[in-house]
Amino acid sequence: MKKLSIMCLLAGLAGLGSCRECDEVAPDGVTALQEQFHGKYAPIRSTSSLALDVDRDGNASTDMLAEIGDLSNSWVEVRVYSTGSNSAPASLTFIHQWPKQELTPAEPTNDNPLSRLWYATKVVYWSFSFDSSRTRLLLEPQPADQSNPELYTPAESVLVKGDGQIEVTLSKRLYTTEGWKTARIVTLYGRFTKTT
Repeated sequence: MKKLSIMCLLAGLAGLGSCRECDEVAPDGVTALQEQFHGKYAPIRSTSSLALDVDRDGNASTDMLAEIGDLSNSWVEVRVYSTGSNSAPASLTFIHQWPKQELTPAEPTNDNPLSRLWYATKVVYWSFSFDSSRTRLLLEPQPADQSNPELYTPAESVLVKGDGQIEVTLSKRLYTTEGWKTARIVTLYGRFTKTT
């Protein structure tokens, strides 16, 4: 037991992997995670795999911050809290706020054209774990997330880019001047506060 505790203490202090399976965890392990990841992140840039005219100004672009005006107000939040439990020392939550397109009618056609387009704020929460190198957040989607992917839009990947930055990749179905298009969107977020 003493040998296992020392190994967990060293792993926690060095920031190497998770000690969820350990009997005891050094408080510094959770504190180090909080210092490195805990906080809110704002978008720095957002790039689409396709040039899209989402804002309907006649100019298609891969710059989603330009195409989706409300995207600049979105954010990502990473919460790292100590649980006080030896079996699960940290509670890890990833929160993603994203502007979801809303249309009237919901499915425009030539006979029933688009009359209104606006954005509704959608916030989704996932528990997560880190990969062994702490360069990727491994999200744990809930069953409800999978029942309505357009509403919950699970991220394909969440990568730690260093210097307080996280990169989120997801596929979104967006209504454009050419109708519905699905694009892969990569958004880089930078931490602007450690307060959540």
